[in-house]
Amino acid sequence: MSFDSCDCFLVFLGILQRENMQIEETVFYFAYFLSTGIFTRVLIHYAIAKVVGPLFYGRGFCGWGCYTAALLEWLPIKENKTIPKNLTYIRIPVLIISLLVPFILIKLGYDYYNRHIYSPIDGAFIETHKWDQFIWFLAGYISYYIIGIILAFAYKKKRAFCKIFCPVSLVMKLPSRFSLVKIKPSGNKCIKCGKCNEVCPMDVNVQKYIENGQKVLSTECIFCRNCIHKCPVKAIK
Repeated sequence: MSFDSCDCFLVFLGILQRENMQIEETVFYFAYFLSTGIFTRVLIHYAIAKVVGPLFYGRGFCGWGCYTAALLEWLPIKENKTIPKNLTYIRIPVLIISLLVPFILIKLGYDYYNRHIYSPIDGAFIETHKWDQFIWFLAGYISYYIIGIILAFAYKKKRAFCKIFCPVSLVMKLPSRFSLVKIKPSGNKCIKCGKCNEVCPMDVNVQKYIENGQKVLSTECIFCRNCIHKCPVKAIK
């Protein structure tokens, strides 16, 4: 993974544009869309990268565009331990909370879209929801990075956050199941060395699929292609 995702999402959209691409922000704007019919760029991003996109390239965004994982990939951790399956269910309540919090705030009267303050610089009243986005952005990413780093070192796995805590991964799972692009056998015979499984950051049993002549159907696959590069007999493509 390159650092381009951080350049785009964190620096340009997050810091310079005070934009927030987190799931909570998407829920806010979805509620805004339902009330006004206005389709914002945050919703466009979510629709393309995390709902419609996975129908074509699976969870490729997780492997190549995720700004949280971009930093975690830089951690000095050489191990790639397997995450216990029961811990992966923690993502479910995290997703539920992420979806409910914006609606609860709106229900309590939080006016996310129509708040204004006077700006001496502009000499006029300006909308403050951009600053609200920036606060969500900072709080969200700082907490995500702290949790991600702690989990990575605790479980000796760079992408422990993705397996245990990331709510967006669950959103992408269903469309990813029907993805047109998948890791698959190349036709060369698998020698069952297990190297593909060793390097998979998402604990997918790649070898089993390749042995059986199947495409990798697991919705945990992020299309990082580590298995392809590691296979000594080029049995994967």
